[in-house]
Amino acid sequence: MYGTVEYFTDYFKTCIMNNFSGEKPLMLPSNYQRLTEEIIMRIEKREEKEVCLSNLERAYNKINDELFGDRRKR
Repeated sequence: MYGTVEYFTDYFKTCIMNNFSGEKPLMLPSNYQRLTEEIIMRIEKREEKEVCLSNLERAYNKINDELFGDRRKR
């Protein structure tokens, strides 16, 4: 379902996999920024927007931790 941590996590993973075969790969921060802008434009209710942005942030941090290690352990 759109806006959940799982949705955004799967989206980031798909983007990463597509970067291996695509001609013009997109960086993870670029995808994060694009999704942030999409949420801001797409969702009207402030509470729902805040939840989606929080979920996006959690998914982004989760993917970064999976790719580069848990930054809290450094």
